[in-house]
Amino acid sequence: MEDQESLLGDRRPYSNGRLRNGIANAYQYAYPNTRRTGFWRISFIVPCLFLATLFLTPFYMMNNKVQPKVRHMEFRNVVGYFLQDDQNTDSETFNYTAMNFGLKDRVYDTDAEFDPERQKTQWERFENHIVKLNNQTPANVQYKVLYLGRHGEGYHNIKETEVGKEAWDCYWSHLDGDANSTWADSNLAPTGVAQALVANDFWQTLITTQKISPPQSYYVSPLTRCLETCSLTFSNVTLPPSSPPFIPIIKELLREGISSHTCDRRRSRTYIQALAPTWQFESKFPEEDPYWRANYSETHDAENRRFKALLDDIFTNDNNTFISLSSHSGAINTILRVIGHRTFSLKTGAVIPVLLKGQSVLREDPNPIYKGPVYAKDPKICSAPPSPSDTPKPVNDIGLQKPGEDIPPSQPPAPEPAEPLTPAEPNPPIDQIPPTEPIDPAPIEANPHPTEQTPPQNIEENPPPIEANPSTDIGANPPTDSIPPPPANQDSNAPPPSEHSTDV
Repeated sequence: MEDQESLLGDRRPYSNGRLRNGIANAYQYAYPNTRRTGFWRISFIVPCLFLATLFLTPFYMMNNKVQPKVRHMEFRNVVGYFLQDDQNTDSETFNYTAMNFGLKDRVYDTDAEFDPERQKTQWERFENHIVKLNNQTPANVQYKVLYLGRHGEGYHNIKETEVGKEAWDCYWSHLDGDANSTWADSNLAPTGVAQALVANDFWQTLITTQKISPPQSYYVSPLTRCLETCSLTFSNVTLPPSSPPFIPIIKELLREGISSHTCDRRRSRTYIQALAPTWQFESKFPEEDPYWRANYSETHDAENRRFKALLDDIFTNDNNTFISLSSHSGAINTILRVIGHRTFSLKTGAVIPVLLKGQSVLREDPNPIYKGPVYAKDPKICSAPPSPSDTPKPVNDIGLQKPGEDIPPSQPPAPEPAEPLTPAEPNPPIDQIPPTEPIDPAPIEANPHPTEQTPPQNIEENPPPIEANPSTDIGANPPTDSIPPPPANQDSNAPPPSEHSTDV
């Protein structure tokens, strides 16, 4: 030990000078060409190492970037309340009107105080439970019940069923219409009108018999089929005095997945305002469609970020608990994916409720800030429709084609391009929605009056089209039927998209 310490430095005087000289001679013998001058000097090596550190550090930091902690929202679907959460619930056969919206018949830990005699309805006890959850959670946690409603069947749905998905995706969806109908920013077909009226009747039944609280806020996609569905579903519902009025907010981010299909191209703000003058636009809603691009579609990741941004906006700026979103199948599928809900496909006109927990946290945010769509070239474009042998048989999921019926023959070549639609004139013409007298919104009653529980009515989900004269008022007097828009060779095309994107 003493010898080792001696060899490490002059910590004490050598007692033997011969030993010191022997070590020096051995070093020179082993390394005869080593000098203490030149590039091996410490005075040269140290500055070089310092300069190398300064040069390499930025590259290291770029490859190992530390994400700053930022406050953001995280969302989680809360399971155990609705049948649609269960993996053994078949979305293909599920009928929300026959299953009480899917609300499970169960006991809540808040029932002992709120309903010790079990006289309240399932919806009354559920809503009381959610109100208590929000009252007992920290300030950075919110629970909201979202009613995600898909629009009723439109003419684009009918055409896709007629020609098959492959032919629709690569050819027909890029046209504005054919000789029989127009599907660019499609209106509701008669079947879609009937489906929206089924939802209207179901909401009214639940409000009357189950004492369910109607939505406190309404958000709707700017596409025509959703505007019509939202109006038909809610504008004629008799609301309790304590409920806020039905005044939807039109949100750009709630639109369908942005594809090159013409049915996903919205019309102008002027057209929408003429259709629903008493409804509200979100802030900075642009006049023309800023997002639609011919032959380009929104990427999967960009769509996820868009609907995450939508939920951020709702949870940050809307203090209400029970909220309706009228949207599209692709949009609803993305919302379910973002919140961690199981995949659950909706038929046209169907609704799915979800209990969503939102929590504001201060940590690294894995989701980039949404700055608008990111596009990819659409590979599914063909110059002519595929031959009938290459077109798969359409799936009968919207009640239009009876089992065993033959598939309609393939369609003729594409018609001549249609003239652009005048923005302020909807097609077919629809009168303005009459103004609604606003009333002061009030919170949900924590202890509504007792009522006997009545099982929900078994309402047919897809009734046949209603034979009646078409109505032109989608407001206080919802129509009972709808007629197809005129052929594509008339004024039916939506206005061209804007050349500049606008963040919303």
